[in-house]
Amino acid sequence: MKMNPHPRLYVTAKQLHRLRRPIGHALLQPAAQAVVTAADSYLGSADFDYPRDTHNAHLVRARLAQTRIVTLLVRYFQTGQRRYRAAALAHVDAIGDWEYWSWIMWRKKNPDPTAIFDLSYGENCATLAIAYDWLHGELTPAERARFLAIARKRAFRSFLHHTQPAAKPGQAWWFKHTQSNWNTVCAGGAGMLALALHDVAPESAEILRRANESIAVFFGSLHQSHGAWPEGIGYWNYGMRYGFMFLLSHENATGKPHPVLRHPATKATLQFPLDFCPNGVPCSFGDVNQWQPLPVHYAVAQRLRAPAILAALAAQSAPTARRKETWPSAAELLLLHPHRETKPPAPHRQVSRLYRGQDWGFLADRWPAPRFYVAVRGGASDLPHGHRDLLSFHAVVADEALIPNLSVGEYLDTTFSERRFEIFETMPASKNTLLINGVGIAAKTFAPATRLPTGIRLDATTAMGAMRDGPAAKFCGRLFLLISDAGVLIVDRIELPHVGRVEARFHTFAKVKLGSAQAELAGQRQRLGMTFASDVPATLHHATTAPTTPGQSATVLRWCADNLQTTVTFATWLRPGGGLGKLKLDTGAGKIVVTVGKRRVVLSERLNLKV
Repeated sequence: MKMNPHPRLYVTAKQLHRLRRPIGHALLQPAAQAVVTAADSYLGSADFDYPRDTHNAHLVRARLAQTRIVTLLVRYFQTGQRRYRAAALAHVDAIGDWEYWSWIMWRKKNPDPTAIFDLSYGENCATLAIAYDWLHGELTPAERARFLAIARKRAFRSFLHHTQPAAKPGQAWWFKHTQSNWNTVCAGGAGMLALALHDVAPESAEILRRANESIAVFFGSLHQSHGAWPEGIGYWNYGMRYGFMFLLSHENATGKPHPVLRHPATKATLQFPLDFCPNGVPCSFGDVNQWQPLPVHYAVAQRLRAPAILAALAAQSAPTARRKETWPSAAELLLLHPHRETKPPAPHRQVSRLYRGQDWGFLADRWPAPRFYVAVRGGASDLPHGHRDLLSFHAVVADEALIPNLSVGEYLDTTFSERRFEIFETMPASKNTLLINGVGIAAKTFAPATRLPTGIRLDATTAMGAMRDGPAAKFCGRLFLLISDAGVLIVDRIELPHVGRVEARFHTFAKVKLGSAQAELAGQRQRLGMTFASDVPATLHHATTAPTTPGQSATVLRWCADNLQTTVTFATWLRPGGGLGKLKLDTGAGKIVVTVGKRRVVLSERLNLKV
């Protein structure tokens, strides 16, 4: 396969040359200053400090090395000062000299470079590829030989060993995995290095073939989820960063469109993290509920001609240039941002959206920039990096999450072990969900979601699993409805085969003022009112969590049936801005009638809207 000249990866010669021009865009000015400050601080030594007593410490080191090398090279192309080039190459040498690339193998005291090909390998491969590609035209023969030697000793042999046919022992679990960020980080990083060294490393052709094979499966799974990603928005950023870097690199290197970038689901996935981060407030489910735009997101949005995505990214990107990063976002922003403004689309009112196949959705009073927003979790209980959080939700008023789903605060040795779901933050008890007889949804279950014109309905009947002598519930459903500009109504219906205890939980870090069936949440900037109703005697209780990682405890609002019941209907009205609200609930004659302020909602006992 013939390759285009260097630079041939995800950054073009034109983009590197543009670094010499003055920065005019307001968003890019703080990024440019951050690059100047950081690059100068990296000149001292390639032996930098990193947190050693932490989960996956060697991966943290790999990201810091990538940040330092890319930042130094951007500064080099800005100024032409060779001290930045020399410092970047010193860091490359350091990567080649590290005894361990893998934290997993470091724990096992196994320094064999071919013992594993994990995330650290993938990220280090991408870093080496970028440095070689950008500097290729001016590298000395000795410098080129050094890159090739590191690649062959530390990466290529290991990748080929761990991606060999499954019939042979040793194939990596992540190879051709449909739902793991490891796929694109590992295969994408190795693929980028193969593209960079294609002219001097004959084995690159086979590495590229396997990388493409693995990554095609990853992106192919987006068809079933209509662009959603089961690992959530934090891992969307991670997996898609390396996946998209590889795809763009492949197109630039070969001069041919990549089939994956032609699929509609690939374009659809660009919207997914934006949908679950309203006004910059992350509202994902599972591990790492964090997100902010990465520069490669801009690059793919430009490649796929998605102006609405570009505008949405711009609206959320201001913090990107200022936050402390473990990837070189400030430097890459100067390269990949379009350097022009994009007009935002006209807003829509009363928006409900559901990603069929994954069954995550949201409701918003307007979009984008909602005043009130609720993210809703349906779908499968067991997902990569997932929690037992079916039926749960986040509620955001403007720019503040007032009812968040609790998430894991740090990774420990139990986090990815058989005892994962004993950790409080992974359990139903820590979620804004329903509990029956003290427990929530069961493992390996599914709660289908249905989109209504202004709502989302969840059916968790089978997801509640079994109790002593049969199914836990005859019916368990939850309905979220937008009530014009007055907030969101939640209606819960639980029917049990025998008497049991029913509870709905809500978590908040806001200050809470409680009434008999009312609560007002006062955050740092926003307020939320909550009004509760039930068709059986019920009481609003509160409690405090004990987080696994010591820190701020959340307040738990517990709307509990007073006695054991066989049938319970709850209604909860969430109102942005706070204040008291009138909520009335009536059941009987095969229907549920909820009066929310002046609006009357009529439902079937299975939570279907009645006209």
